Amino acid sequence: GGTRIPIDEVRAIDNIFHGKTGSNLAVYFRSCGAKVTLLTSAQGLIPGFEDGNRLSFTTFDQLVDMMEKEIKIGGYDAIIHSAAPSDYSVDEVFGLMPDGITWKVLNRDCKIPSSYRKLRLEMIPTIKIIDQVRHPWNFSGKLAKFKLEAGLSDEKLIGVATESMHCSKADFIVANCREWYKERAFIIGADGSCVNVRR
Repeated sequence: GGTRIPIDEVRAIDNIFHGKTGSNLAVYFRSCGAKVTLLTSAQGLIPGFEDGNRLSFTTFDQLVDMMEKEIKIGGYDAIIHSAAPSDYSVDEVFGLMPDGITWKVLNRDCKIPSSYRKLRLEMIPTIKIIDQVRHPWNFSGKLAKFKLEAGLSDEKLIGVATESMHCSKADFIVANCREWYKERAFIIGADGSCVNVRR
């Protein structure tokens, strides 16, 4: 699922993903007899995982910490990284002062008052979590990555996804576009294979 990025003590930036794909994959592989650990942002119990190994996260930092810990304790043959972690985090928040000219850096450790005429968020890129899996976390098993883009032709999507797969040293990547991600996906292998599958 998605990760939240805190703005202040009570506000956060979220995304539209809820962990359905990852949960379905976990339930499927568990039904096949695999021992599965599910890290999810999904709220409530996942059917088939009421008594399973299910760890919940809310924020980006929580997901990073959980993945690093799970990978480093070892024992996994495969990782399927279908989460939708945030690409940016909030670095600073600025509030427009009553003079309408001066911007002040605001304290994010408490609730920012609603009295400011405007707020500006300065955001910086987050780390690519999946790029940590091989190094520095030293996972040597099978690694599957997911890639969602928007507005790309199939040919362009395959090219972007293949490059992304190689950057992460993944064995497979599942790629689709926002416009049709509920209909189909490309499954691309590091061996050069590429299959267009219906969902």
